[in-house]
Amino acid sequence: MAERISHDVTPPKIGPDAQEELDRLVQTLHEHGVLRFANDVVASNQELLRILVGGLNKQGSLNAIQNLSVIAMTLSALPPERFYQVMSALGEGIEQVGNHRHDEAQGHAPSARSPQKDPEKDSAPGITGLYRMLHDDELWYAIKPILAGLRAFSERLDRPVDKPVTDVTGKPTEGP
Repeated sequence: MAERISHDVTPPKIGPDAQEELDRLVQTLHEHGVLRFANDVVASNQELLRILVGGLNKQGSLNAIQNLSVIAMTLSALPPERFYQVMSALGEGIEQVGNHRHDEAQGHAPSARSPQKDPEKDSAPGITGLYRMLHDDELWYAIKPILAGLRAFSERLDRPVDKPVTDVTGKPTEGP
């Protein structure tokens, strides 16, 4: 009797296999000079490391790194919704200042974004106008956060700080 022939059907090739993709990646890296650059970096590791450490060991570089870390620590203490609120308010304030300056340059002509202005409100207030401004609750409501911010800013500037990390964490640092 004849023996049965066993044949497993190989699936058709749909795309490149992993080895072909790797070969293509290496070839592309070579064509764009990335492999040469990587080889040069690895070959000059001692010299490159010496230059890098020398650059980072300068006072200006150390200050920049510390300043960036202070910014990161300060931003990490703010909840994102509060930071967004402050940045949005700052953007709107800058927009209004820009609109106001543009209107002044145009001879108080109203822009498309600003409502019709009352010429009496745009003129210098004088002594009686200043007195009325002192009793304007809406103005004081708008100025109050700015004054509170200036007060906190001034108080914070007067507070001595040994090291920023100590001030943020409350933990004393070791060393001289």
